[in-house]
Amino acid sequence: NAWASLTKRRELSLDLGLMRDGEEYDFLSLIFDCIQHGGRRPPLLPSQFAAELETKSFTNGKDDKPLVKRLYEAAFEEQFGKATELHYFGLGWGDAEAAQLAEVLASGAAPRLEELYLYDNQIGDEGCKALAAALKEGAAPSLKTLNVGNEKQPELMAVCEERGIDLE
Repeated sequence: NAWASLTKRRELSLDLGLMRDGEEYDFLSLIFDCIQHGGRRPPLLPSQFAAELETKSFTNGKDDKPLVKRLYEAAFEEQFGKATELHYFGLGWGDAEAAQLAEVLASGAAPRLEELYLYDNQIGDEGCKALAAALKEGAAPSLKTLNVGNEKQPELMAVCEERGIDLE
């Protein structure tokens, strides 16, 4: 789940465990039920993933943590290194999730990112300020479009204007 949710659009990374017994689904109702309440965390930096992994154990008794850490780091670098669009809209994210994403962007992980979609979340001033700070420091140097649903936030407006980013 962690790898699938790094950069995929929300409708391409569904939690099928949210399906309801006895319900007949069409495409849209399946998507709605399986992304309901977000359920998808923002991406973690490899160091954050490694720290969280230390709190886990494997049921097979083996310590595969070094392998899992390497695999996550490789997937993270590959997926974010080539991403030109990120669609994290409608996931129920707030300021904390926006700040987490800002930290990922500030790490230099998305050098080719051109479009970032965060609308239909609950990102307020603090989340926008975190994104603005990351962008001000040069995060996502190729970014052309940012749709956050809070386009009136002053710090974000200023940095987007300064960098020539369309803020929608």
